[in-house]
Amino acid sequence: MNLDKRDSFVLLSLTSIALFFSVLFYLDLNRKIDIGDREVVGTIFFKNNIVQRKFEDEVIWEKLENNSPLINKDTIRSEAFSDAIIRLKDGTEINIDENSMFNLDLTGEDPNLEFSEGSLQVKKNDSNANQIKITSSGNEINVDSGNVKIERAKDQELSLFVEKGKTTVKQNGKALDVEQGKKAEFKKSGIEIKKIPVVLITPPSQKLFYAEPDEVNVSFTWKMESGYDSPILEISRSPNFKLRFFSEPVPDGKTVVSLKEGTFYWRIKVKNQKSNSIEASETNKLFVSKLESFVGESPNHGMVIPFVQLYPLVTVSWTKLTTANSYLFFLSDNNSFQNPIKRMETSANQISFDDLKEGTYYWKVIAKSSFPDTKDRETKVYSFSIKKQNTIPAPKWQRPNPGAEISLEEIKLNQAILIWEGNAEIQSYHVKIAKDSKFSNVVIDTETKSNFLVPNWNQLGLGQLFVTITGKTKEGKETEPSAILSFTIIDKKKKQEVIVNSEENKNQSSQETKLEILSPNGSVVQMKGKSSLDFHWKLSGITADKFDLVLYQHFPDKKIAIYKTSTKEPHYQLKDLSVLDEGSFSWDLSVYKNGNFVLSRKGNFILALDQLKSLKPTDIEFISPKRLYKEKK
Repeated sequence: MNLDKRDSFVLLSLTSIALFFSVLFYLDLNRKIDIGDREVVGTIFFKNNIVQRKFEDEVIWEKLENNSPLINKDTIRSEAFSDAIIRLKDGTEINIDENSMFNLDLTGEDPNLEFSEGSLQVKKNDSNANQIKITSSGNEINVDSGNVKIERAKDQELSLFVEKGKTTVKQNGKALDVEQGKKAEFKKSGIEIKKIPVVLITPPSQKLFYAEPDEVNVSFTWKMESGYDSPILEISRSPNFKLRFFSEPVPDGKTVVSLKEGTFYWRIKVKNQKSNSIEASETNKLFVSKLESFVGESPNHGMVIPFVQLYPLVTVSWTKLTTANSYLFFLSDNNSFQNPIKRMETSANQISFDDLKEGTYYWKVIAKSSFPDTKDRETKVYSFSIKKQNTIPAPKWQRPNPGAEISLEEIKLNQAILIWEGNAEIQSYHVKIAKDSKFSNVVIDTETKSNFLVPNWNQLGLGQLFVTITGKTKEGKETEPSAILSFTIIDKKKKQEVIVNSEENKNQSSQETKLEILSPNGSVVQMKGKSSLDFHWKLSGITADKFDLVLYQHFPDKKIAIYKTSTKEPHYQLKDLSVLDEGSFSWDLSVYKNGNFVLSRKGNFILALDQLKSLKPTDIEFISPKRLYKEKK
C-alpha cells in the first residue's frame, strides 16, 4: 500500500510523538527526586540498602541510602532482610523490620504514623510532651511515653505490645488504656487486652553481637508468667517465623545458642494451662556481625607533610563502619588529648583542614554505635607532622609504568595517558617528550596546569620515547626535574596465551574467582553529549550478592571520596553529574558474597569537560541532582 504525502506526514508525526513521550516516561521513571524545600523531619540509618520512600506528590519509589534525610509525609517501605532505624528530630526512634510500610505525617502538634503492614518498634522520647498517634485500618494507638511494638502480618489483625510506659488504644470510638507488660489485639469484635505471657529479658531488641571470628554464643533469658508452661524458644531469619532456624523446648528460663552472622528474630511460645491454647511473647530482633576493622587510613602514621609557602590541605580519613551512625574526631598537639585543638562530629569517614600550621599532630576517632547497649569503638592514636621545606619536591610519575608498552589501539581508545603526582603549590608543569634519553631530539615541549597530559600521539610515531616534567610555582620558581620516564609505542600487543595442560588445571581455571575492571579504566572520558558516567566490570567464578563502588577524585595532594553506592548488577550509571569535575579519578569496586567481602579491584581515568565549557548554564539539565555521598567543604 502506498501512502500519499499527507498520510506519511501524519504517520511520521504520530511516531515522533510516541517516541518523545516514551523518552519522557523513561526519564521520569529513572530520575532521582530532589528534596528541594521540603521539611526534613529525621534521618534513616540501616545496614542493608533495601528501603524505599515515596514523596507525597510523587508516584515513583526512590531507593534510600544510609544517612538519608526523611521528609514530612514520606511513605516508607522496606523489603526482605531490611534493618533500618529512623531518628526523628524530637528524639523518637522507629525501628523498622522487613516487609513493612507506613506514612509519616508530623504536621501540627499531633504527629501521626499511618501503619500499613509489617512490624516496627517505636521508642518515644519521654521529654517530648506530644503523643505519637499510630493509625491502621481505622484503629488508633496513642503513645504517651515509653516503647511499643506493632505487628501486622498480611491479611491478619493488628497486635500491640507495650514494653514500657503507657499507651491508649481506640476502635470504633471506644478508648482503652494498655499498660506496661500487656498487649492489645485488634479484632473485628473489639480490642482484646491480655497480659504478655512471657517477658523477654535478654538479649534486648536491636542488640548487636560480634562474631569472633565466625560465630558468637548468645544467652537468651526470659520470665514466664504464672498459668503458663511448656516454653519453646523459636529463632528465625524473618519476623513471621515461616523458616525457623531454631525451635526447641527450654524449661529453665534460659539457654545459650551459637549464631553466625545475620539478622535474627526470637520469641517464646507457651501453653495456657487453662485453655491449652498456644500463646507467644513479643518478638525481639538481634544482629550478629563480624568485627570490622576500624583503623586510620591517611595520613600514614608518622607521615611528614611538606610545604614551602602555603599551609597544606590535610585530609584525615578512616575506615567506615556499617554499625556506626556518626564519628567523633579528635585532633591534638599531644597524645594525651588534653584540650584538643579540634573536636568534631561527622557522619562521613574523613575530614579536611587547611589551617594547620607547622608542627606535630595526634588524632583518633570514636565510632558512635547505631545499636543500643553496644560500646562505641575507638581507633588507636595516629600522628603526622607538617614541616616547612626550602624547595618543592620534583613531580613523581604515576602512569604509565617505566618500560611500559602503549599500543595504537590503546591510543585510539583514549587509554594512553601521562599522569603524575601534583602539588598544591605548583601552578603549572613543563613537559618534554623526546626520542632520546639526553633530550637532544625533543618531539613535544608543552605546559599544562593539570597533573596529566594526553599528548598528540600522531606526532610521536612508533618506537621508544623519554619524558620528563618540571613544576613551576606562581612566583616562577621551578622544581627539580622528575625522573626520566621511558615507554614504547608499538603497533599491537601480543595476545596472552593460556595453556591448560590437564583437566585438573582446566577445572581450577573455571572455578577461579576473577574480577575485571572494564571501563572507565586507563582512559580519557569525554562527557560531551552524555547524561551519565557508565561503569562496567566482569566477575567470573562466583555469583555476587552485591558490589560496592566508591568513586574518588584526585587532587595534587590528596584524593577525596565523592560518591558511594551499592548494586547487584555488573554495571552502574552515575547520573548525578554534579559530583564530577575535570581531572583525575579512580574507583574501587568490592565484591560481597553471603555478606562477606571477597575481593576488590581499582580503576582510574581522566575526565575531560572542556567541550562543556562552551555551553550556557541553561543548556544543561541535571535530572538526578541527589548526592548520595559527597564531602562538603
